[in-house]
Amino acid sequence: MSDLQIILSEISSLKKQLDIFVPDLTLEKEVIHFLAKDKRTFKRYLDENYLEEGIHYYNDYNKRVYIPDAIVAFKKSGCRPPITNPESQAVLKKLGL
Repeated sequence: MSDLQIILSEISSLKKQLDIFVPDLTLEKEVIHFLAKDKRTFKRYLDENYLEEGIHYYNDYNKRVYIPDAIVAFKKSGCRPPITNPESQAVLKKLGL
């Protein structure tokens, strides 16, 4: 067995182990758990379009199916809705944020 085949085999083995711990981010319950938010906050994210249809999820037979890469990006952004209040934006700008 070549070194490359050994490496590929090891990667495959590690991926199988990792899959055990990775949530199914297409499901709402798993997304809520992954984002570490309560159901009420998550519902607000949907109602106020912080999680947008076509970007973060799509509807399949009247059921939301979440897009894992978009959910991960949302979490990396801090799960915070954008600040649209001009006064708040001015304060953040003064702070350099």
